[in-house]
Amino acid sequence: MGFLSVLLALLIFGLLIFIHELGHFLVARAFGVKILEFSIGMGPKILSKTSKKSGTQYSLRIFPIGGYVSMFGESGMEPVQGMQPEVPAKPKIRKPLADDPSGDSSIFINDLSENNAENTAKIEEPAPVDPELAKQAYCNKNVWVRILISLAGPAMNLFLGFFLMFVYVLASGSGSVATTNVAGFYISYTSEDSYAGLQNGDYLYALKTDAGDARILSLDQFRKAVENAEDGIVEFTVLRLNEDGTDTVDPMPVICAPFSDELIEQYFQASVSSTTGSPSGLMRNDTILKVNSTPVHTHAELSYEILNQGYKPITFTVRRNGEKVVLKDVKVPTYIADNTPFGDMDFLVYREANFGPKTVLKHTWYRSLSTVKMVYDSIKGLITRRYGFEAVSGPIGITKTISEVAKSGYLPNLLYLVIVISINLGIMNLLPLPALDGGHLLLYLIEAVRRKPIKREVEGIINFVGLVLILILAVVIAIKDVISL
Repeated sequence: MGFLSVLLALLIFGLLIFIHELGHFLVARAFGVKILEFSIGMGPKILSKTSKKSGTQYSLRIFPIGGYVSMFGESGMEPVQGMQPEVPAKPKIRKPLADDPSGDSSIFINDLSENNAENTAKIEEPAPVDPELAKQAYCNKNVWVRILISLAGPAMNLFLGFFLMFVYVLASGSGSVATTNVAGFYISYTSEDSYAGLQNGDYLYALKTDAGDARILSLDQFRKAVENAEDGIVEFTVLRLNEDGTDTVDPMPVICAPFSDELIEQYFQASVSSTTGSPSGLMRNDTILKVNSTPVHTHAELSYEILNQGYKPITFTVRRNGEKVVLKDVKVPTYIADNTPFGDMDFLVYREANFGPKTVLKHTWYRSLSTVKMVYDSIKGLITRRYGFEAVSGPIGITKTISEVAKSGYLPNLLYLVIVISINLGIMNLLPLPALDGGHLLLYLIEAVRRKPIKREVEGIINFVGLVLILILAVVIAIKDVISL
């Protein structure tokens, strides 16, 4: 990781933390809570400025691993009590001097009872809290106000993610928006022996015709092209992975040779998910409505659900010839990444017919929801051990990923990564864990149901223990990320 990559990561983290804390700040101010400090980062201060109007201190701290909004009365009424005028301390009762022969200490006792009676009364009856100060204390706000303040930070991260998704869809253009309507299937060459330059694993891509290239979408289409060609000789391009399997060979290899039905039947295979590849499968022009029980509306949702669920046989609910049809136990190709199996979408879908505002908003909304679901699926996968601990990344691991994406030079990919991080930050903070916003929300909801606040001491202990555990976990993840650099 170079200096510029680290700087870019710091800017991204700073933006996301700022947006999160700004949510808490704005809602707290809207409900009249006094803000003591608005901080980006943790640890020692780098920069700090105090507003003369509000008294709020704005700080930038050295470690970009978080931030906070410190609110007046956040830990109970102790800070409010501390703002009162000081009460004179109770005078000490002096002992008689050792060389006093009488040993009479009545003079000192009389001094205390007569001259300090007013002070004693003040100590026994504490002065009332300043009503104006009490109104600005966080702890004195209605429980629903505190719930809204806690929700505001994660909500801002989600809002930012959704907004940036809108920008991403616009920036990616019409090529990034596609339907769930099946356009065709991949046709692969399966023989270990080469024929006319074909290699095992090649995908037939496009037929060369007088009218131009025609994408090969089914075995039937390829058979008809062979039947109509003179002596069965057809010319077409193929998709072929390079030696390390990271990209396709460019330019595409061109094949020109005679073929027959017997050769096609023996050496060519359609996608696993197609009706020709399994007893129950997809057909061209099927519109996929569900993957297992999950509704899908766009290609992005469809490809993710196949990725997430397709390592096992899945059920497709499709609209076929105007009717709903349920296709059970459909198989798709699978692959292993980081010791985890994933499904691979092996068919093509049609693009959207237009790229108007309605289409952009549709894909923004559903792709954002799919990203939210992806975060929850990841958490579930960690709990159920589908994913190992190596799948967890902290700021160091994320910085490495940002560096790798930035090096590609394709800005939409970097933008999408920021979207995922922002939505991930919003969702993670909603988890009902101590010291997180979700932990506060859980305690406040319990308070709302009980109609009685939880003891401040208990709440403090819960949050302290949660914070310690989160810090320990952060250190462990940081060590893992450093080792994997």
